[in-house]
Amino acid sequence: MDNRERSYRYLFWRKLFISLIAIGLVYILFIRPIQSFTVREFILPAFDSLITPDSEILSSPGVDEFFLESITNSFPRVKIEVPFNGYFWLAMSMLWPAKNKRFSRVVWNYNWALFIIIPLAAIGILNGWTWLAPIVNVHEKVYKALFLILGVLAVRGADELLKN
Repeated sequence: MDNRERSYRYLFWRKLFISLIAIGLVYILFIRPIQSFTVREFILPAFDSLITPDSEILSSPGVDEFFLESITNSFPRVKIEVPFNGYFWLAMSMLWPAKNKRFSRVVWNYNWALFIIIPLAAIGILNGWTWLAPIVNVHEKVYKALFLILGVLAVRGADELLKN
């Protein structure tokens, strides 16, 4: 291996490290506070207006999400998050340096789809379709894991290309 090959690999890992730190700081300092404000001031009040006074469902705020829970324990507590949350930014901070456009499109398009999926699921739960609650909870774990897996696979693929 000559110095040129080693330097490309080093530059990739340096870019990845810088990307993780820079995007992490931007997310923590700017994006998350905006998401928290949006959830607290707009989204949660909108969903609270959909809950009838005689409903068994309570909503409670989180940091950049809110929770739906049943007074009678008819369904498990459900976390409702906004799209383009921290898992999106973590995945993208790995995908951008790796320049994997295919995985990036999957993550971007899925987050755009979450603008439809998440509200429909939350409204369904509010309308008494409590069977959606476990599905929403499983979906939340699966899509986050998918994003992280795609990010790691992109980094691994880029490293393998630079190694050979």
